[in-house]
Amino acid sequence: MHAILNIVLLIVIAAMVAMFGDRMGRVAAKRRVAVFGIRPRLAAAWIAVLTGVCIALVTFGFITLVSRDAREMFFHFDELKRNLTQLETEVSDLEYNRSILVKDKQELEQHLEKARGELAEKEEEATSLALRIEESNRRYDDIRMQLASAELNLVQGEKALAELHIELQEEEEHNRQLREEQTVLQEQIDTLGIVKSGLAGEAKALEERIEALREGRIAIEVNQPLTYIPLPGGMTLPDSQKRIVSSLNELRLRLEADGITMKPVPASSLSDILNTLSLLTEDIILVVYSASNVLIGEAVEVTFELALDRIVFRKGELISRINIDADIERDQLPELFAYAFAVVRAVALSQGMLPDIVTGEVGSISSSDVAEIADEIEAVKGKRILEIRAGRDFRTTDTLDSFEFLVKRG
Repeated sequence: MHAILNIVLLIVIAAMVAMFGDRMGRVAAKRRVAVFGIRPRLAAAWIAVLTGVCIALVTFGFITLVSRDAREMFFHFDELKRNLTQLETEVSDLEYNRSILVKDKQELEQHLEKARGELAEKEEEATSLALRIEESNRRYDDIRMQLASAELNLVQGEKALAELHIELQEEEEHNRQLREEQTVLQEQIDTLGIVKSGLAGEAKALEERIEALREGRIAIEVNQPLTYIPLPGGMTLPDSQKRIVSSLNELRLRLEADGITMKPVPASSLSDILNTLSLLTEDIILVVYSASNVLIGEAVEVTFELALDRIVFRKGELISRINIDADIERDQLPELFAYAFAVVRAVALSQGMLPDIVTGEVGSISSSDVAEIADEIEAVKGKRILEIRAGRDFRTTDTLDSFEFLVKRG
């Protein structure tokens, strides 16, 4: 709006100057005025010319007065031209830098993609290592069960003991190879070595314990879990040591309340456990076992095992699938449910769930669930399949107390 007013004002001033010049030319022509001795007609022409010059000067002055851009163009044109050339050069440089940056970006994206691929490979390696650790834990459990069986059947002869020694030596060699990949098994292998080396000297004591077991005088059985000590991955070693010592003291008091004493835990055993924990970042459960059968009046010696505190079953995950015959009767269903939960217990233990310290069970199915399942089974005719799924996420030390049941046609 301001520019339009300036243009209108410029037109008005130019018109007034033109009218004034025209007026002066006419007056000079009519009166035959001679300016500087020039003839009147030539004087009128010079007045008209000077009027045009005045219009041009007024226009130029007005434009330069009201427009900064016009002043820059009229008086600094060469400088503006140099600045324009410089700006064009800078734009060219910026375009070149942009092309370099685009190339660098593409290279960075390629490096990023390569890093993502390497990360995926590392995650696969970590998953594979976890599976191998689980497999090693299962193998160790098998060895421990075989060792317990050898202790109970030691009276059968030296031949069975020698076979067990050979098998233990083979497993020790395998565990030494796995130790290079995961030192978490060190404490377990040392425990096996101690138990194996003391088998011959404890043969007579084992016979007495077996006889006591037959007579019902066993207070605590061998490999019976006594307590679980949770050790989160983020806990420091001093805090872990305090929690282990505190839990062992609580266990000692609980056993003393039942009339059983507990042998002191060697400092070397605690040191080995802490050294193993320093290498781990996962949540861990320290399981405290009885190292042997304990008669009434004897002191119990404890041993330790590390287990991963992880999610064993996720909500909705299939635990077991049971086939149901078409001709099964309702009065046979309790026996079927007992079998089904026995399968569930076996699967849970094989997957790493720890049994309850007091009951030794991993969970139970409520009577309401049993009645509801029985109705669903009767509603489906013919051969059926009972699927038992986890009702929520279950961790290593949780109790199986929530299930999802689904009856399908077989």
